[in-house]
Amino acid sequence: MNEQIARKLKTVPDEPGAYMMLDGKREVIYVGKARSLRKRLQQWFRDDDKHSPWATKMVKTAEDFDYIVTNSDLEAMTLEYNLIKERDPRFNIRLVDDKSYPYLRLTAERYPRLIVVRDLPSDSQVKMPGRYKQQRGLHDPKQHEVLSLREGRLFGPFPSSNAMRRTMRVVQQLFGLRSCRRALSGAAEGRPCLNYHIDRCVGPCTGEVTPEEYAAICDEVALFLSGRSDDVLDRLREEMREAAERLDFERAAQLRDRLQAVETVTEGQLMVATEEREQDALGVAVENGRAIVAILSVRRGRLLEKEQHTVESVGDREAAEVLEEFLGRHYAEAHVPREVLLGHDIEDAEGWAEVLSQIRGQKVRVTAPQRGEKRRLVELAVHNATLALRGDAGSPEERRARTALAQLAEVLELDEPPERMECYDISTTQGRESTGSMVVFADGMPLKSAYRRFRMRATEGKPDDFAMMGEMLQRRLRRAAEGDEKFLPLPDLLVVDGGKGQLGVAVRALEAWEIEDVPVASLAKREEEVFVPGEPEPLQMSAYPEARALLQRMRDEAHRFAITHHRGVREKRLTESVLEQAPGIGPARRNMLLTTFGSIDALGEASLEEIAAVPGMTENAAKAVVALLAEYAEPAIEAEE
Repeated sequence: MNEQIARKLKTVPDEPGAYMMLDGKREVIYVGKARSLRKRLQQWFRDDDKHSPWATKMVKTAEDFDYIVTNSDLEAMTLEYNLIKERDPRFNIRLVDDKSYPYLRLTAERYPRLIVVRDLPSDSQVKMPGRYKQQRGLHDPKQHEVLSLREGRLFGPFPSSNAMRRTMRVVQQLFGLRSCRRALSGAAEGRPCLNYHIDRCVGPCTGEVTPEEYAAICDEVALFLSGRSDDVLDRLREEMREAAERLDFERAAQLRDRLQAVETVTEGQLMVATEEREQDALGVAVENGRAIVAILSVRRGRLLEKEQHTVESVGDREAAEVLEEFLGRHYAEAHVPREVLLGHDIEDAEGWAEVLSQIRGQKVRVTAPQRGEKRRLVELAVHNATLALRGDAGSPEERRARTALAQLAEVLELDEPPERMECYDISTTQGRESTGSMVVFADGMPLKSAYRRFRMRATEGKPDDFAMMGEMLQRRLRRAAEGDEKFLPLPDLLVVDGGKGQLGVAVRALEAWEIEDVPVASLAKREEEVFVPGEPEPLQMSAYPEARALLQRMRDEAHRFAITHHRGVREKRLTESVLEQAPGIGPARRNMLLTTFGSIDALGEASLEEIAAVPGMTENAAKAVVALLAEYAEPAIEAEE
């Protein structure tokens, strides 16, 4: 400890706040918070022989410190969180997936939609009482995570974008809220969209559902998103009974189907508590300077969600140290439950309980249970963290895919990294034997079981790439509208091979089916330029090399898939035309020969006995084939120079 630090320690106040350790270049190397700045900083510099190795190294690197006094422990935690995000100190743990948490909003329109929200409204927009509103403006515990806003009702936060997406899909399947941006009056207004045709929307644009019926559906959605599935079931049973009493059997059948769907989802939620508890169980696993924190979220006694966070720059910290530092980073944005269960004892559980209670506006318990139901839950969290740590690294290809998807989301301004992407290409020879290909990538990796080919029909013989792309996309979307599971779900990103022209074709195809929520991009062949709707110039991709490489890989895979099939179709037609000239070889024998040998080249290499052995063939027919192929095998006469 140098003289400057020793002198400053005497003047540090005994108040809450955040502190920063500084190196010789005045760069922040560590940020922490304390209920008493004086006691905590004295512990750092006067008890350095009691520190773990990483902490000892940090203290030896520090040549000065600074601090900011706050009014409360809560303000200290919030300040610590913001300073870490801004400065990224090298001795603090680093959350690989550190980002804001998504919310879902049920809009206040006449026919509400469910939309994703990341930037929360200011406190003045949130209708909640007193002290709680002043400090957070995020959650109202009395409303089960539901806030009443002028713009609609807010639900969340969700632990991850994947959790939010899964919830949106379930809500869409169960309740059929609209996703379009139309201004609806309640009367029939034009052709319904694709979601209506695949039973993902009740169709308020058709005039078949009244505002009152739609409002009732929205109330059920609000209950469901609040974790009150039992209330939803009770309400649906009552509505079904009333519809049956009115002899409205069609309505009763619709309610029955929705009731059964909600029951199926609810039954899939593991009961982990006999009481209606609201808990988070946190388990951590540490190995080789990395850690995984797994969080199991229990709401109303049901295990509803598992999330995990990758932590780097752990050094030689123990699991309890990682867990304690993680708490402040996580609950600065995430929802605070009534009880936080920890897989390891931490130093200041009581202090954390006070801070989290201030955030929530109600008493919060922070404990490391040693026995019983709660202990089993945290052991499950630790087990999940351990399994995740073993498999988290993944292959280099998987790591590159994750990076590429994150870059794509940034450069294309998507809400989230795309899970399912589809890429389309056309292969043709002067408009003949034209083949379209659809390749699918899931989580950045090829999903070959979902690949599809299209043999062009309406545009056969017409060398028009734009018309063929339009035909392929229309057929793909029509199959989805018909409920064909092979073409569901719709992609999170649609990519076409070509420049601005093909981009326009894709946009018009989506517009024809009233699809507004599928982003589109095109990849031009020559300069590898990427175009998106509304931008006259190609995107600057130099800062996103992994994203560009992924788009190119998708384009190349679509081209390979299309041209491979195209060559097969062309070769089959050539083979058929050759065999048509062989006496005694009709359509049945031609098909059998092609099925057996696959190509004209393979057939030419076969012996007389092998050809005669094909079902339906005779020795004379085989001799005719051999003689014909011998003629085609003779070398062409080249012109003399």
